[in-house]
Formats: sequence, C-alpha cells, structure tokens
Amino acid sequence: MTRLRAIWSRLSLRRITTSGNYIPEIDGLRFVAIMSVLLYHVGRMTEIYIHPYVAPQSKWKAFFPDLLFHGARGVSLFFIISGFILGLPFAQQYLAGGKRIKLRAYFMRRLTRLEPPYIINLLLRAPLVAAAKHLTFTQIAPHLLASLLYLHVLIYAAPPLVHLPSWSLEIEVQFYILAPLFAFLLFSAFLHKNAMARRISCLALLAAAGYLQWRSGVDVGVGRASLSILNYGQYFLAGFILADLFVTSLPNVRQSWIWDALSIPLWVAVFYTSDATSHFWIPFFALAVYIGAFKGVLLRAFFRNAVVSTIGGMCYSIYLTHSLVLQGCYAVLMKLHFLHGFYPHLIAGVFLITPVMIFMGAIFFVLIERPCMDKNWPTKLAAYIRSLRKSAPTQTAGGEA
Repeated sequence: MTRLRAIWSRLSLRRITTSGNYIPEIDGLRFVAIMSVLLYHVGRMTEIYIHPYVAPQSKWKAFFPDLLFHGARGVSLFFIISGFILGLPFAQQYLAGGKRIKLRAYFMRRLTRLEPPYIINLLLRAPLVAAAKHLTFTQIAPHLLASLLYLHVLIYAAPPLVHLPSWSLEIEVQFYILAPLFAFLLFSAFLHKNAMARRISCLALLAAAGYLQWRSGVDVGVGRASLSILNYGQYFLAGFILADLFVTSLPNVRQSWIWDALSIPLWVAVFYTSDATSHFWIPFFALAVYIGAFKGVLLRAFFRNAVVSTIGGMCYSIYLTHSLVLQGCYAVLMKLHFLHGFYPHLIAGVFLITPVMIFMGAIFFVLIERPCMDKNWPTKLAAYIRSLRKSAPTQTAGGEA
C-alpha cells in the first residue's frame, strides 16, 4: 500500500508549492492564459498550413476568430501572475511583518525549479530544429547556448531560434533578477506606511509605462526593446499591486456577485481592446478581473474548479512543449487530406489538437517539472547517487571481488 501511494504521488498532477500555501485561483488564471496562447498558436498554424485568416465583414461572425487571434495576450496575463507570485512573499515581509526573504534561497529556488525543464526542452528541440531548418551543429550551437543563458534576444535582437516562445521566458528572468529591487522600492523604501500613496504611485508608474509604449509605437516582436521587460514592465507591476492588495486589503473584502458583473465584461475587454492601446489598458483590466477571481462568486468557483486549476498548474510544461506537439499534429493532419478549407482545419486544431497539447504537456509535467517543484530535489538526487555508488559491486583488476 505504501508503495502504491508513492507511485500515485509521483503521478499526481497537483502542483508542489514552496510554502505549502496553495492558491487555486492563481492556477485557474494560469488556465485562461495558457489556453489563450494554445488557441492563438492553433490559429497561426492554420494560417501557415492553409492560408492567412480573412476576417468576415460581420462582427458577430468575427467574434470568436478575433478572440482566438488575440490569444497572444495570454503571455501578458502570465507576466501579471508572475508579478503577483514573486511579489507576494515580499509584500508579506514588508507590509505584514512576515518571514524575511533570503535572496540566496530566492534565486536558488528559481534555478532548481525552472531550469531543469527549460534545459531539457531546449536539448530535445535543438537537433529537431537543426534537421528541420537544415542547420549544422556549429550553426545552431550559438543559438542554443544563448537560449540556455536567456540571452538570445539581447544577442541576436530576434526571438529564440531553438524555441521561439522562450522570448517570454527571457523577459521573466529579467524580472526575477529585478523583483527584489522593485519590492524594496515599492513596498519598503518610502511608501510602506502609506497604503494610499503606495498604490497611487504604483498605478501612476503602470499608466506611465503603458502610455510611453503606446506613444512610442514600438513594433511588438521586433528588436531588443520590444522583447524585453522595457516593453512589458507594467504587467509585472500590476502583479505587484495585486500582491499588495492580497496581503493588506482583500482579506477584508467580501465575496459578491458585483465582482462577477464587473469582471466578465472586462475579461472580454482584455481580448478585444485594440492592439494599439492594449499595452496601456490590459494591466488595468486584468488587475480588476484578477481581483474578481478571488472575490467573485461565479468566477471564484470557476477558477477553483479542479480541472481548470489542474490544467493551469501545468502551464509551464504545456508552454514548453506545445509548439513542437502542435507542429507534429498539423503535419499529420495535412497528410490525412480529409479536411478542406481554413475553418475545418481551425476547428480540428481547437477541438482535436489542443487536448493533445495538454496531454503531452501533462506527461512532461509528471516526468520532468513536478519532481523539480520539490525544493529538496538536488539534495535527494545527490543522496540517491551516493547510495547507488555504495551498492555497486566492487571491481578489481582480476574481475569481480
């Protein structure tokens, strides 16, 4: 029975948290972010294999396709969640007298938690990408090394060659490095005793960053600035504001249907705001709907749903693996020749291929990512290797002892 429990524990799809304080609403929000990214890439892959999407003249007919093709905003939603997750322990330390964060442990946790799945994904993809693009090892190796160091965009001013979606992970790392400084400046240095001044200052910074990006007309996806924290800092800042509220104010706010009534239209706005102004408005909309996820009645029930939060909890593994799975599935789909036209392929991608991407991500999660969620896994692995060495038969010059 003990052995069966151990096996079941290893096969579990439930996240392992460092503090043990699991917040299911956050994984529910991750579900929305990852699903929007998956559906966006399904749409783009359909364009690659069939033909570019042509929006119908009717706004009602274009409603769901437009929603799908704005799914890339799921990445920005992830950035807000990252700001919240990383800002939360600092907010508890500075604003609520919580446990002091040790920076060495902070950085080591990110290294042991996120690096192994990322490295394994890149090493698996590199030879496949080289073969697909007819590149030699010497041609792809510099790109692989740059991605391993999260420096591809800074070096090449272009999205990563080995794993294109990793551009967002490079921005995440930039924020991981700067987060302790941001937390000190926003939560401790000057404003920790005045909640109103602190929040107004944060909102002003958020608005200023979004406005400058809006007016500067930076082309998204082009150049170093566009693919760096300079172009996405306001989303992480929105996460910090949410962490502040979560620690200091939200515990005193009652659940209400009012939050549902406010949040549902704003969820629509998140995905339908024009591209020109999205960098300015989405952080404000998302901040409101994220609060609604905690304090709404209907939305809180949705985001805490076991299936929703479980899939959301595997988002990192799904994000790492989905592009390769998507390309493979579409290659098979095209060879079968049983569908014709843009919309049949799009529907097949949404309802047939998306579950496959989730399933393959779940396998990667169980085998690779989840074991790395145990903060003591390096120590346990070292102990296991030592035990293997001790139990190995001793060899002598004449053969076995």
